Amino acid sequence: MTAREAIDWLSVSEVANMAALPAAAFRETGAWEASAIEDLLRQPTFYALGMYTDAELMSFLIVQIAVDGAEILTLATHPERQRYVRAARLLAFFVRHSPIEGLHSWLLDVAADNQSAIAFYAILGVQVDGRRPEFYIRLEGQRIDAILMSISLAGQAT
Repeated sequence: MTAREAIDWLSVSEVANMAALPAAAFRETGAWEASAIEDLLRQPTFYALGMYTDAELMSFLIVQIAVDGAEILTLATHPERQRYVRAARLLAFFVRHSPIEGLHSWLLDVAADNQSAIAFYAILGVQVDGRRPEFYIRLEGQRIDAILMSISLAGQAT
């Protein structure tokens, strides 16, 4: 039997599933608290998309909209399902079906030691804009720089 994948908007009813996913995907930084995700999703400028495989949440994206840009707050995929295509599909879906017209850019940051995320965003054509020294704190206390990135959506369907 072939697995069926679907992308859909997420609401506060999915918070428990969303909180469990980063716990698996971001073992070195720890999970987002369910209450923090719920607080974000109750605000009008935050949106979440999820990718399901046979009704199980496998990947999700949380975005904050500010004027004509979108900041990626998190993009998490279950470690056993990590493939660039899932994350890229979530981003493309958001651009095509954005609740806000006229998005011009994405902003994001990535931990400097997260080589797979850096490689993924490089494939998408992001530009590196700078660094935030010691922005991330690992569970064992190590501090890691954040690499600040952006990508223009000029010419893409919004």
